[in-house]
Amino acid sequence: MIQPPKPPARPGKVSLWRYARLFRRDILSAQPQRLYKAWMAEFRTPFFRSFMCNDPELVNLVLKKRPDDFPKSDRIREGLAPLLGNSVFITNGETWKRQRRIIDPAFEGGRLRDTFPAMWDAGVAAVERLQAKADGSPLEMEAETSHMAADVIFRTLFSIPIENETASAVFSRFKDHQRSSPVMNLGALLPLPKWFPRFHSRETKETARDIRALITGLTADRMAEIEAGTAPDDLAT
Repeated sequence: MIQPPKPPARPGKVSLWRYARLFRRDILSAQPQRLYKAWMAEFRTPFFRSFMCNDPELVNLVLKKRPDDFPKSDRIREGLAPLLGNSVFITNGETWKRQRRIIDPAFEGGRLRDTFPAMWDAGVAAVERLQAKADGSPLEMEAETSHMAADVIFRTLFSIPIENETASAVFSRFKDHQRSSPVMNLGALLPLPKWFPRFHSRETKETARDIRALITGLTADRMAEIEAGTAPDDLAT
């Protein structure tokens, strides 16, 4: 099995505390090497069990053929809910199916093919940014690839590059949100009842609120353009 490039794996066994620290810093480096060599592997802690699937057929079964049998984890939802709320990224069952029916037309037929020029432009812009930094010294690629991914999203959805003022503000606040809202949190470790406070930090709540406000502004502007007949033919339209 060919393995793509990845960060170095952690030692075979570490304490739960050490694993939590590694997980918060880098999810990929927190995993032991054996997880990357198995078609499917199980990881157990006193609080939860997780599985890593490397078999393409099994991934297809989980994500496409039988999604109802493999719902998204409530533990992951705990870390993402402040920003994503009850969106398609973390919902399950009938709610998820209804949300998917709403967004599916944007990705069917030739619609996705129509976005390739915008993706190409984002790739060209990324190459230009990297060339300017190619001085032989180590470069933090996670930040660069996140920048490129955000550029692709904004170009294909709203026909604006990441340099756009609103797009840039969303990306900046999202980075702040990531730093303030680790996936490994109390709600991810323990099955808390719904009434129990989640104790998200003030910065987590503020950045989530700012991002939602910026996105709401973009969608409101797009709705006005659609009603006026001036909206560009992108995924948001």
